Amino acid sequence: MPPDQAVTALSLFTGFARIGLLGFGGVAPIARHVIVEERRWLDDRDYAAVLGLGQILPGANTVNAAAIIGDR
Repeated sequence: MPPDQAVTALSLFTGFARIGLLGFGGVAPIARHVIVEERRWLDDRDYAAVLGLGQILPGANTVNAAAIIGDR
């Protein structure tokens, strides 16, 4: 599923800023909602792959996801 809009640095910033502001204490559910359902940057399968890769890398999972999505 292609994204509704181009994934720009600004859209990554605003998307992950929203995740950070709304997801205090645990961001996995809100991160999936924003990335898969709202922004449609990834589908469920790609999100699971990005999350799995983010979990084996050092650092926060959502920060790793932001870097991976931004790199794509």
